[in-house]
Amino acid sequence: MATLYRKYRSQRFDDVIGQDPIVTTLTNQIKLGRISHAYLFTGSRGVGKTSCARIFARAVNCLHPVNGSPCGECEVCKSLAADNVDIIEMDAASNNGVDDARDIREKVKYLPVSCKYKVYIIDEVHMLTGGAFNALLKTIEEPPEHVIFILATTEPQKLPQTILSRCIRFDFRLVPTDILAKHIAHIYDLEGIKYTPEAAEEIARLGEGSVRDALSVADTLASAAEVVTPELVLALTGAGETASIAELFERTAERDLAGVLSSIDGFAKRGKSVAAVCRQLIDYTRNVIVAKSVGKEKAINGGMINADRAALERIIAAADKYSMQDIARILEELGVAENGLKYSVNPRVFLETSLVKLVCDSLREDDLLRRIAALENNSVGLPSEQKKNKVISCGESAPTRSSISAPVAKTDDGFVKTAAPVKSEATVSRIDDFAPPPEPEYYPEPEYIPPVTERVGYTKYGDTAKKQEPIASKPDISQINVTTADEGEFKHIGASKEEGRELLGKIAIALRRAATPAADRARRLLSRGVAVKEREDAIGFVTPDDSFLSMSEGVVLDVLNGVLNSLGIKKHARIERTADDLFEDDFAHAVELFGRDCTFRE
Repeated sequence: MATLYRKYRSQRFDDVIGQDPIVTTLTNQIKLGRISHAYLFTGSRGVGKTSCARIFARAVNCLHPVNGSPCGECEVCKSLAADNVDIIEMDAASNNGVDDARDIREKVKYLPVSCKYKVYIIDEVHMLTGGAFNALLKTIEEPPEHVIFILATTEPQKLPQTILSRCIRFDFRLVPTDILAKHIAHIYDLEGIKYTPEAAEEIARLGEGSVRDALSVADTLASAAEVVTPELVLALTGAGETASIAELFERTAERDLAGVLSSIDGFAKRGKSVAAVCRQLIDYTRNVIVAKSVGKEKAINGGMINADRAALERIIAAADKYSMQDIARILEELGVAENGLKYSVNPRVFLETSLVKLVCDSLREDDLLRRIAALENNSVGLPSEQKKNKVISCGESAPTRSSISAPVAKTDDGFVKTAAPVKSEATVSRIDDFAPPPEPEYYPEPEYIPPVTERVGYTKYGDTAKKQEPIASKPDISQINVTTADEGEFKHIGASKEEGRELLGKIAIALRRAATPAADRARRLLSRGVAVKEREDAIGFVTPDDSFLSMSEGVVLDVLNGVLNSLGIKKHARIERTADDLFEDDFAHAVELFGRDCTFRE
């Protein structure tokens, strides 16, 4: 006795289900006599590619076609019902060499025996070798008028473009679940098999759009019991119950590691297939993410969710309860697990490991997010041991040596200021050049040495003194008035001198408030050891060599110039290398140390 998918293979175009656009096009070509010389049928397994090729081969030769389908009554149709030399069907998986292609090329020149057309149906054509494709290329492009080629494949991307361009292509789609369920119910009715509508729907879902796969499952269940029920379908196919799959998803989303492992153990004890459970869990997660994306009404009434009514309520509830990020993470990891199960020698352990990693990584990520939030809130709620090891980034506060060794006071304008600030040779501030502060007594205050710009009148060169013109001091950057700044924002900026801290604080605040990708990029680059210095004609951002090119990008410069302009600073931003900065700022000190009178040249 033939199996159901062979017994009920489509014999006419009217029997083909789920491929209406393709059937309409092919029947119209037969009615109008517009037959092409080469066709390419692509699509997943079991969707009707070979069946349509056979029907089309008979229809083009039928003496009296009915609505584009073979009549089945004429002499030609009767002769084609059995094996016929005019319709050659070959499997390219086993006949894929150059010699096989040359044999076809030699035989196409002979006229058909009893038909109008000689039709070559080459199944799994992507298995042909490169040499075989080249041997057939010219023949497929310009075959004799009595020859038609029909190529069928599940992987069209493996075909050369030279072949694709010579064929009329038809893409067969997966059959919708509701159409497939009606087809199974119709066949069960013809066979006299008792079933429930829910069982037919479950079989259709297991077929995953493939008519052949669904009929194979239906054939397996036909003799299992007097009545085919959903419970029987799940029991014989090794799939998990819908309620158990929903429970496994919920435990995974809630990061209940013990519950996840308990669910997997339950499936294993009931003899369920681990691969089938993983596939069902993927389908369930996909349904949840669809329900969350399109809404409850559209998900239920639009038929976008492939689930029964019992599972639909839990899917909608899960979509309301869990975040899109959690659902998407589960779906992504399960997809990786499904692919790995194909090659695993112990599927249960592999799936358990994948779910454990998913749950634990989610917990770790949540912990990191909580820590970052605590750092942004000035470490409120962090344990003391975490405060000692907190990471300082752009826009966050950091203890400095001067802030430990000197009392902290607040100025009239609200800025944080040390009672005895440490002076240096230039207005310099680094946004992240800090280390966790050791005990203050190990870092005595350095002796104050006034910079060259403050020594108006005389400058020493060795043991002699030379009269010089007063050098104009640099404008005080602290005098820039920014009324939107506040003390809380400045706590996130650390520097060795007040003026640099104030300027970097205002820049970081402006970049953070801009909330654009370009501003975020500029802010991240500033956190890579960048120092800010005031020049006569520009505000210099002294950058390490590894960040110089990134800082010099036009987008970053535009953002920095926009920030400076918004702060009322009438100077443009200039990106400088660290080496150039040291040479320019310390040149006068080198003259003083070595006692040489030399001229600085730009």
